Amino acid sequence: MDAIPGTTDAAASRDALVTGEAVLLDLRPASFAVRLASFLIDGLVELVIAIGGTYAVVRLGSAFGLDDGYLAAGLVAVTVAAFIGHPVLTELLTNGRSLGRLALGTRVVRDDGGPVHARQSLLRAVMAMFEIWSTSGAIALVVSLVDRRSRRLGDLLAGTFVLQERLRAPLPVRPEVPPTLRAWAATADVGRLELTLLQDIRAFLPRAGVMAPESRRRIALDLVQRVVPSVAPPPPVGTDPEEFLRAVLAERSRRDEQRLREDLAREQELAAQVAVLPFRR
Repeated sequence: MDAIPGTTDAAASRDALVTGEAVLLDLRPASFAVRLASFLIDGLVELVIAIGGTYAVVRLGSAFGLDDGYLAAGLVAVTVAAFIGHPVLTELLTNGRSLGRLALGTRVVRDDGGPVHARQSLLRAVMAMFEIWSTSGAIALVVSLVDRRSRRLGDLLAGTFVLQERLRAPLPVRPEVPPTLRAWAATADVGRLELTLLQDIRAFLPRAGVMAPESRRRIALDLVQRVVPSVAPPPPVGTDPEEFLRAVLAERSRRDEQRLREDLAREQELAAQVAVLPFRR
């Protein structure tokens, strides 16, 4: 990580970087493991429909004395309804979801993030008969492991992928001033920082460890250039950009928390004084 430079204008790329990160977060593909667990639930539902429908057709055929041709047509209709009709109708009626996807927090969307169309759902269901049910999932397994979005063959042909909508929220971490900047932070003026800038810093630091090195460095330097004009005195020469941002955020959070506690204590003191005043009608 580079040291804090003098003055460079990185504001021109700020919007593009933030937008790019937001898009990546909003369109996070579901992992193969999540898709597998979702399919096990949906596959069980489809098997129950198929077995129940087959039993009903056989019982009706025996009751009414239907010949083998009618029985075969009924079994084909049940199979189509269970393995094609059910997933297509479910995706269209629930906006790309199913019972398994609702349980795992995923949804089928187009490659551009929009809702799936009927033809895309139909193509995915037809291909599932071939790549999942006919081959015991071997083709879907190989394609999903190779594709970076964990898409199966039906998704590639239909132009869709499974989006991870529900993510486990990370536990909040209290920011701490790095030891090398404690003396500087204790006397620094950080009260002029805008709340939007603090929110940008708070959003960047937890994700810095999973960013590409070049993007991480550029975003850190950009944030530093936005912070330095509102902080006095400037940090020591050679300070690491991320340590500087962490120190600013931690010290500002500590002072804001301390001010809120003092305000609350004053309010409680005033309330106690008012409660003992001899009010008269």
